[in-house]
Amino acid sequence: MTIRAWLTALVVAVSLLVGAPSPTATASDGSLGVRIDGLTPSRLSADATITMSGIVRNTGSTPWTSVQAYLVIPRTPFQSRGQIESAIEDGQSYTGERVIDAGSFAELGDLAPGGVRRFRISVPVSRLGLAGPGGVYPVGVQVLATDDEGQRSNDAVARATTFLPWVPDPAAPVPAGIVWPFTPTWEPDGSELEEAARSVQQGQLRHYLDAAAATPREGRSIVLDPSILDDLTRLTDPENLPKGVDLTAADTAAVTDWLADLRELSLDSATWIVSYARPDELALSRYPENAEVLWKRVDQATDDSLADNALSGPRASWPTIAGTTLTMLEDIRARGDGPTLVSRQTLPGWEPRLGSVVNLETLNGPLPLLVNGALPDVPGSETPVTMRQRILTDAALGAVSRESDKNSRSDALTIVDPSWDPGTTGGPVVAEAVTTAGSGGLTRPVTATDLTRSAPLNYSGDVVEDVETRSLGAGSLDAIANLSDVADLHDSVVVDPTRPDHDRDIAALMSVRWRSNTTALDQRVDRELAALESDLDSISIDSPSTITLSSSRGGFPLTLANETDKTVRVGLDLVADNPSLQLDDIDVVEIDAGERHTFTVQVDLGDQTSSTVSARLATDAGVTFGEPAVFNIRSSNVGLIVWAAMAAAGLLVVATWARRFLGRRRRRAAAPDAEADGFEGPDE
Repeated sequence: MTIRAWLTALVVAVSLLVGAPSPTATASDGSLGVRIDGLTPSRLSADATITMSGIVRNTGSTPWTSVQAYLVIPRTPFQSRGQIESAIEDGQSYTGERVIDAGSFAELGDLAPGGVRRFRISVPVSRLGLAGPGGVYPVGVQVLATDDEGQRSNDAVARATTFLPWVPDPAAPVPAGIVWPFTPTWEPDGSELEEAARSVQQGQLRHYLDAAAATPREGRSIVLDPSILDDLTRLTDPENLPKGVDLTAADTAAVTDWLADLRELSLDSATWIVSYARPDELALSRYPENAEVLWKRVDQATDDSLADNALSGPRASWPTIAGTTLTMLEDIRARGDGPTLVSRQTLPGWEPRLGSVVNLETLNGPLPLLVNGALPDVPGSETPVTMRQRILTDAALGAVSRESDKNSRSDALTIVDPSWDPGTTGGPVVAEAVTTAGSGGLTRPVTATDLTRSAPLNYSGDVVEDVETRSLGAGSLDAIANLSDVADLHDSVVVDPTRPDHDRDIAALMSVRWRSNTTALDQRVDRELAALESDLDSISIDSPSTITLSSSRGGFPLTLANETDKTVRVGLDLVADNPSLQLDDIDVVEIDAGERHTFTVQVDLGDQTSSTVSARLATDAGVTFGEPAVFNIRSSNVGLIVWAAMAAAGLLVVATWARRFLGRRRRRAAAPDAEADGFEGPDE
């Protein structure tokens, strides 16, 4: 480390100690909040005047009096990301020295509960005694106030922090871009869909999309979870809104417009497609027994949704920030070679000099990783101004890195939180940071796709092998896999169902958003399974317990009853306990809702007198289901015996009659002869 760097670290440490709050600081009260929404200039210079503005809000139930807002800045800049991160981790007051000169702070007066005051502070750089260019200055605002008991501490009761780079113009602009992820951020059970519709019209979702659209195309990347399109499309038909959702025509029209705008933005951007509903990849890696079946559902759901919305793009993976392991990355690479979004927690050996995109060598080949290298959270809420300054800070540190290391790939690619609200005018403010003109020559726009195509460096450090992050459990995945099997069976039986398949519904059940409420997930799976099984159970076989044939060959009726409200397509699978019994195959037929269909089954018992037969419902593919109808088939030879006996009796009767008739005739013929012989005898 250079002498200058050591001196910088020493100054930072001193600043931390001087500015650290005491244990009795009223800052722990938390009832005053402050945010920075204005800062000029975005890059320091010797002749500049730092002007910071924003609001202070009383979020508590007691008043504050004599509220003051002070600018805070150290005299020496940070020269590396490591220094900044160490300072953030050490404490909240790392911003340095409070400027207390007369006229350099804002007097805001009193703040009643719920009250808001705007502040504006202006301090010329020439009055601050700064060390000059060569790094990044943390700059912020601290609020002092008197509480309702008359106590006033010298420690800040509220603070917010951002950064101001002061670097010479780099030899070449640093690549900078913004990644805008679009994924549902509401509860997966649909309970917040109405709020989402309002947000689309005039809230966070509208602001977020407009801000993404304001980013120059050359520096804009979209990460799209197609389930957000399906979720909101459900709100576009006023006649068929989800249960519990009440929207006006204006609301549904706003959702329709927002969806059209998102589709247009995706087509006009470097767009990566992530798996439908962001499945819990950690759970599927931990419990791989059903992974293959469930991943097929997810992939098909993703394909179907993209086809419905006429969208396409390279596939990417987006596990959770703290839930990615080496095994997961190996599994991801085995399924494809698309980029994967990971956090620095996953790659503890990652350094900004490697660039935001690196290659990881896996057993199945290289896997490009997009590393979210964002700085840790700083005091105060994120605003368009602080977002802009964060990007410029990364760019400034990248410029320093590139000048000192010819192999450095440092950049300023920033991934935005999809739940962030940039406000109605935040987009153009953020966009300044990724344009050469807006950044004063510090940056040039770049997309995530550009970086993956620029021969990224290999990452050879460690990868996290295990995490304590909670995921969906094995029992939940088993239940979803069972639901998947039953859904397949249902879809193969039901003709023209109300929905073409269950891929998207089942994929949505594996979303990481269910992690926080697995009880509700299990109940949802049970309900969907019961609905499908109810349909299948409503198809039955009517048959007598015993069927008697008049001979060894013959036919008998079996009736199928469809008591569902859908047309079904089923056949019969007949199995006898006697393997020599021959039963004709029964082809699949369509049976309308509420109707019955009777088959005539042909059977040949051969030499057998009886056999037990099981009849089960069957699909086109020969898959059987439902409770079997079991009955006995027997042949009766009584008919033949009776007819033979009757024939024999008839013959006997005929023979007896003929014998008696012929005997009588012989006796009659013999009588005259006897008489003639007797008459002549005496005459002799």
